[in-house]
Amino acid sequence: MKRGIKILMIDVFPEHFRRSVETLGVELRYETGQDRTFYKNILPEYEVLILNSAVKVDEDLMQNAHSLKLVLRAGVGTDHIDEEALEKRGIQLISTPGANAQAVGEMALGHLLVLLRNLRRADQQVRQFIWKREPNRGIELSSLTVGIIGYGHTGQAFAKMAAASGCRILAYDKYKSNYSDAYVKESTVETIQKHADVLSFHIPLTNETRHWGCQSFFEAFDKSIYLLNLSRGEIILTKDLPDLLNSGKILGAGLDVLEQENMAKITDEMKDLYLNLMQRENILFSPHIGGWTYTSADNIYNRLLQALKEFYSI
Repeated sequence: MKRGIKILMIDVFPEHFRRSVETLGVELRYETGQDRTFYKNILPEYEVLILNSAVKVDEDLMQNAHSLKLVLRAGVGTDHIDEEALEKRGIQLISTPGANAQAVGEMALGHLLVLLRNLRRADQQVRQFIWKREPNRGIELSSLTVGIIGYGHTGQAFAKMAAASGCRILAYDKYKSNYSDAYVKESTVETIQKHADVLSFHIPLTNETRHWGCQSFFEAFDKSIYLLNLSRGEIILTKDLPDLLNSGKILGAGLDVLEQENMAKITDEMKDLYLNLMQRENILFSPHIGGWTYTSADNIYNRLLQALKEFYSI
C-alpha cells in the first residue's frame, strides 16, 4: 500500500487491530468519544473511515467528505449508514456479514433454552433456598416447531444449532428462494404463523421491517409462541408486548435488542414499558451482546484488515 493514505477510526478498537492497520503503511488517526461536529469537521481529510455504530453516517456528515473513498463497518447492520449518500459520491461501503453469525446463533439457542427450561426462575428460587421441581418442569426443544424470519448468516447458524435437537424448523426469507436444506424447510410467513411454537427474528432494520412485530402480527399465529429477537430492537413494537404477554399469546421472550437501547436517554414512556417487562420472569434480557464474543471480534478485525488490503490491492 502506498504511504500517505489517511484513515480515520472513530469507534473503540483494540490496540492490536490498530497496530495491524498501521503496519500497512498508512496514516491512522484514532478518535473515540468525540461529538458529531468534531468528526464532521475532520472527515474531509481522510480517505477511509472505520467505525462500528458511534456516529450516524448520513448526508450531513458526508457534505464535505470529498476525499473519502471507503467506509469500513465493523459489524453487520447498516441502518445507521445512508448507503445512497455514499453511493452517489462513489464511496464504497464494506461490512462484515457472517463474522458474528456463530455467536448470534449460540446466543439465540441459549435464550431459547433458558425460556423453555425456566432457568431464570429456577436459579432465583434456589438462591433463596427454594427447591421446587414440578413448577419448573420444562419443555424440550425437540417437541417444537421453530420459525425463523430471515435466513441469512445468523438465521442459518441458529437453524443448524437448533436442528441438532431434532425440532422442526421453518424459515422465511423475502430475498431468497430454493433454500430448503438439511436444517430448514423454506416457508411463507403464513405457514410459520400457522405452525410455529417459537419465532426468531434474524433480519435487518428497514422501513419495511420496523415494527413488523406488532400485536396484529403476533395475533395471527395459531399457537402461543416463544419470541426471540437478536436482530434490531425496532423490529418489535414494544408497547404491544405487555398485552401479548398478559393474554398468553407470547409465552416468553428472549430480547438481546431493545427499541431504545441508550438507557440514559430513554423516554419516560419507554422506561415504564421496560419496567413492566422487567418484572416478568418469562422475559430474558441481554445488552445487544448476541454477536459480541472474543472470537467474533477477531473475525471482524480480520475481515476489515483483508478488505483494506483488497481495496488498495496489496
